[in-house]
Amino acid sequence: MSVTVDKSSMNLLLNHQRESFKQDGYPELKTRIDRLDRLLAMLKKYDRQICNAVAEDFGSRPYELSRLTEIFATVEHAKDALVHLAQWMKPEQRQAPSPAFEAGASAEVRYMPKGVVGIIGPWNFPVHLVLAPLVCVLAAGNRAMIKPSSVTPKTAQLIGEMVAEFFDPTEITVILGNNISEQFTQLPFDHIVFTGSTDNGRHVMRAAAQNLTPVTLELGGKSPVIIDKDADLQVVAARLMTGKLFNAGQVCVCPDYAFVPEEMLSPLLVELEKATKVLYPTIENNPEYTSIVNQNHFNRIQLLLEDAAAQGVEVITFNPANETYDEAVNRKLLPRVLLNPSNKTAVMQEEIFGPLLPLKTYRQIDEVIEYINSQDHPLALYYFGENDTHKARLRDDLLSGGITINDVIVQVICNDLPFGGVGASGMGRYHGIDGFREFSHLKAVYSQTPCEEVAGFMRPPYNDAMRGMLEQNVAEA
Repeated sequence: MSVTVDKSSMNLLLNHQRESFKQDGYPELKTRIDRLDRLLAMLKKYDRQICNAVAEDFGSRPYELSRLTEIFATVEHAKDALVHLAQWMKPEQRQAPSPAFEAGASAEVRYMPKGVVGIIGPWNFPVHLVLAPLVCVLAAGNRAMIKPSSVTPKTAQLIGEMVAEFFDPTEITVILGNNISEQFTQLPFDHIVFTGSTDNGRHVMRAAAQNLTPVTLELGGKSPVIIDKDADLQVVAARLMTGKLFNAGQVCVCPDYAFVPEEMLSPLLVELEKATKVLYPTIENNPEYTSIVNQNHFNRIQLLLEDAAAQGVEVITFNPANETYDEAVNRKLLPRVLLNPSNKTAVMQEEIFGPLLPLKTYRQIDEVIEYINSQDHPLALYYFGENDTHKARLRDDLLSGGITINDVIVQVICNDLPFGGVGASGMGRYHGIDGFREFSHLKAVYSQTPCEEVAGFMRPPYNDAMRGMLEQNVAEA
């Protein structure tokens, strides 16, 4: 079911889902498998239509990119859950305390569904970033209400139609409409998943706090790249520009800026330009190069460039075919490198979400670590090089959502790793078993020993044996 509604109507839909959840009780394995199977069948049926809708919303986005990110990645996520779900659902045995354990007491954790989860999606990957968390939500036995991004309206409408065909509204409901995200977050969900900007994440968390609703926030931020002195610059350039220009940089884990040793700046620039030309020999009419999603976002990136130029930052434009065209017409923004922008520039203060790459030079790795530690914790941290000491320091001394060695972005396709940020880049995580646990309530179950002598050992009136046990415990502390 997909509807355009006000807050009272959304509340009614939420109550219908919650009542259905209560009536049906604990969802067995076969119920969860059925829902995941239907999700896969939905993606299979609407494969091409999804890619076409996303391309229409962006103006230009390659079919292959959409099929990789929106379809393939989501299908792999669901297939992984189907393979492991029976194991994830098993109660986890814990240790009961002595002497109750020896007398037959037991302790375990059971993973219980929370109820109804609200999912608020972004526009950059408008299908995957609502369906990937949905996989974990369904695997954990929950119901869901989905609010797709209104920035990509054709895709949002299609999501509503797909879900209505394959799911009962008491299982999954899609909410459509502009300017209703705030009302959506004010609903008394049992959990909320939000993917978007840090500022909007604060609003979501504030609204959820009114209902004491737990949140999973995937917020992005400025993910740095560190290029070490022993790195192969040809490899670095190929992998870095592949990630930087993926979806024209409109990716939450996109490499946002990079550190390069001073003496390697000039050769790196040469390799970056070569790599760009290999990836995209032309830009203007290249169907494999993604447009900036809309005019507002295009203008925002232009303001970043204007601010940098006004502050004297050298901006290098990569134009592989020396094309002359108005970038604003089709929003095909040429890749640009910005050399050593200061922290006062907007491009170093805001998440870029476009094909701009600030490069900052350094002399010693300590400078890099000190700088990154002075900033908000990034969603991703990237390192190129083979220095084991530097790898260990970046891995262990810098707090980030994750770290990838000798590549960028690829960590998000590893379903067995948790995906999530820390601090300003988010909280909570999903993918694989970590997502299953994120949307489950860990219910403690304790079964007492049948031995009354042990079970009643600490009841009054207190005896000498109990006093002796307490005395011994403190003495051995």
